[in-house]
Amino acid sequence: MIEMEDQTNDLSEARIPFLDYKTYTDRVFFLPSKDGDNDVMITGKLDIPEGRKVIVAQALNQFSNLLNSKTFLINFIKTLEGRPDFNARSRVYFASLLTVALHGKLEYYTDIMRSLLLELMEEYVHSKNPKLMLRRSETVVERMLCNWMSICLYQFLRDSAGEPLYKLFKAIKHQVEKGPVDAKMKKAKYTLNDTGLLGDDVEYCVLTLQVLVHGEGPDVTPVKVLNCDTISQVKEKIIEQVYRNLPYSQRPKVDSVALEWRPGSTGQILSDMDLTSQKEGRWKRLNTLAHYNVRDNATLVLSRVLHTHRQIHQNQDSHEETCPCVSG
Repeated sequence: MIEMEDQTNDLSEARIPFLDYKTYTDRVFFLPSKDGDNDVMITGKLDIPEGRKVIVAQALNQFSNLLNSKTFLINFIKTLEGRPDFNARSRVYFASLLTVALHGKLEYYTDIMRSLLLELMEEYVHSKNPKLMLRRSETVVERMLCNWMSICLYQFLRDSAGEPLYKLFKAIKHQVEKGPVDAKMKKAKYTLNDTGLLGDDVEYCVLTLQVLVHGEGPDVTPVKVLNCDTISQVKEKIIEQVYRNLPYSQRPKVDSVALEWRPGSTGQILSDMDLTSQKEGRWKRLNTLAHYNVRDNATLVLSRVLHTHRQIHQNQDSHEETCPCVSG
């Protein structure tokens, strides 16, 4: 608990990465896709010829009026679900679009959802196993229920549940990272999941690095790491500490930064794989701080890189990388 005070004593609502309501609902309602930001059904920006704009606008208004008819909407949903080509993904997508269309009329949306749920319950009682109901979003109404709960939970998450959940996440992450974590398999010495327990007894020690960020002033940020951490793991911990007040989406990615160690007048770029990597037959060990002999209180410089360089190792691509923790 004393260690966690360092993680949470400066934590305020402004520093908890809450999503704004639109981003939150977009992520809940719609599956990630490359065209998500430009999806016409989501953005509502239709590319309509000038001569057809009036007709299309009239048709959309008439369709909107039909959606406000409970009888039509319920029959419309049933008709779509009766089509063989209306698959599970299409049902999720349709339910989310319906949620957006009726978002301003939540009472009406709730009434539609309630009517469909009652019919679904009756169907499961008479023809299916009731215990399996709501296990998967196989119907439009099940996805509607999920979206409805997400809408209703948003303010509660911001006002009440969000902060303790975020602190719990930080506490678990802090506990796991106190010991070695397998860079590839993600097994850890201090894990809450026994199936993810790191079986090998790895010797390690805690180091405090003095990190300078290139181009962002002379301020030094102390960062605690392990000498058995790979360079990518070290970068992740540095980014977590240096940019802790920024939302995750605004933080630099591990591949977009370089880490330089300055033991003296000259610097050395640290990376997971380079010419100094140790070989064991067809395998190569990922480089760690111990591999580079980085000591406690060492000064490292974090800088942005313009391009990500990939090292090519002939005939070893599928076999050479192993976990530094497991392999010692």
